[in-house]
Parts: sequence; C-alpha cells; structure tokens
Amino acid sequence: MKEFNPIWRLTANHKLTLFTLFALPTLIALGCWQWSRAAEKRVLEMAHAEQQTQPPVALEASSLAALADYRRVFAHGRFDHEHTWLLDNKQRDGRVGYEVVVPFVLADGNVILVNRGWVAGPDSRQHKPVIPTEAGPQTLFGTLVSASKHPFLTANNTDLSWPRVVMAIDPPAMAQQLGRPLLQRYVLLDEGSPGALVTHWPVVSVSSAKHLGYAFQWFGMAVALVVWFAVANTALLRRWRT
Repeated sequence: MKEFNPIWRLTANHKLTLFTLFALPTLIALGCWQWSRAAEKRVLEMAHAEQQTQPPVALEASSLAALADYRRVFAHGRFDHEHTWLLDNKQRDGRVGYEVVVPFVLADGNVILVNRGWVAGPDSRQHKPVIPTEAGPQTLFGTLVSASKHPFLTANNTDLSWPRVVMAIDPPAMAQQLGRPLLQRYVLLDEGSPGALVTHWPVVSVSSAKHLGYAFQWFGMAVALVVWFAVANTALLRRWRT
C-alpha cells in the first residue's frame, strides 16, 4: 500500500530554517523602516510645497521664530565675504564641489547664514575655489530652513584661514568661529537672487517615492524568502516536478 505523503508535510532543513529565522525579521524591519522614512519625507515634501506657494515675507529677527521652514523670504543687507565657509563633498551632475555659505548682515544688525549655492572644486584638494562676490547692499530672495543635526558631521575646523571647509551647517559652531552671534536658521538663495551660484535645491536628499521603492524591494525579498523556505522544506517542489 502506497504511503500517503502530504504535500505540505514539513521536512525542515535546519540551516535554511536558522537563516530564515534571522533574515526574515531583518527584511521586514528594513521594509518597515523605509516605509516610515517615506512617510517622513512625504511630510517634508508637502510642507515645502505648501510654504512655497506663499508670498515671500520680510526676514527679520523679531519674527523669525514664527516662520515655518521652507517659507520664502526676502532680506535687505550685505554679505560678509571676508568670512566664507565651503560645505564639502557636494556633487552636481557628477562633479564634486562645495556649497558656499556666507554670513549676511541684515539691516537691523543681526546676522544670518546664507547658502549661495554650489561651485565646482579645483582639481587639487590643496586649493580652494575662486568665488565671485557681491559688494554693497543687496536684497536677497530665498527659502528659510533649519540646520539639520548629524552626529558625525560638524562645522568644527582647526584651520584659521578663510574660506574654511566644513562638513555641515552648524550655526552655533560657526558663530564661535565668526566671533559674533548668528540667527539659528539659514537661507537657501533663489536662482537669480543677488549672490546666487548654482542652486536647484532638492527638497530632500532621497524622495518619498524612492523610499517606497526600497520598502517594496525589502518586502519582496521577504516574500521570496518565505516561498523559498516553503518550497525547500515541503514536498511542493517534488510534486511540481512530477
């Protein structure tokens, strides 16, 4: 009499089982993390779109706290070109360069950092780029943003000469280097504004759509692992072959 062999009877492969027990939660966790990152980036993209539709407002220290990130602003004052920071490792169209960050002295005497945009780096890291300057009073247009914090990227630099190469916009550290207080936010210059270099600012470094794509990839790998486990540990493959 032929023995009954259920198609789903488990014949565990111990190595594959251990691998699945480790890998499956990891893949699901990575997918959930990318999904949450997509939600965070979507909030930022929506906030940016909403604020960019508003008319620009005058940038004044007294009203700075009431302005949301990504609000378009205009400001009257002058650049302090004697003190310039070069934000390192910035790429545009495959070329490595810097973003140029300069203090801007407002009409009321307060100082705010302005990111003028990108310049290409020289062939040698021993040299610094030549940066065009704008003299005299200016009226700038740009987008107000807050400095993001990164545990490994700072504006600390032991070089006492200017311009100084830094890894991040860090108003407290930069105020110490400048020797005067700075407002704790900064401005991304609009294209065509006085002093603007290469702008074209991305809202986020990785879009919400890309994060969703990554999430589906991780979830897809989790599904594939489950299918592989089921096929390898049951009679399903043998039944399919027969």
